[in-house]
Amino acid sequence: MSGRETFDISPVQRKILEERQKRATALRHDYLQQRLNPFRHALGIGGTVEDPAILRFQAHRATMYERFKPTWGNAAFSFSVTILPMIIGYIIVGGDKDRTEHKRRTGQVSYHDREDKFL
Repeated sequence: MSGRETFDISPVQRKILEERQKRATALRHDYLQQRLNPFRHALGIGGTVEDPAILRFQAHRATMYERFKPTWGNAAFSFSVTILPMIIGYIIVGGDKDRTEHKRRTGQVSYHDREDKFL
């Protein structure tokens, strides 16, 4: 670790943390060595350090829809996220609107008692 004593972890956990720190230090050193190489432009490599994990992620995102397989589960999820909330909202809002409109037209609610009346 960094020279400090820690008493709340086991020796196995301490060894794991030290290995993780060594790996992070090695990766950091490798990145800085590539980034600060003064001959990078002369070799035609370019001005950026390319991370293979980020390149794989970007390639996956670019070709994600080419590998999409429609299934009933995808369709059910899509329906429940997009169409079903609209239907439920229409039923709730439309039903309430129809009930209040019916009460107003039949005279069960006077104009004075309405909440959304004109002044």
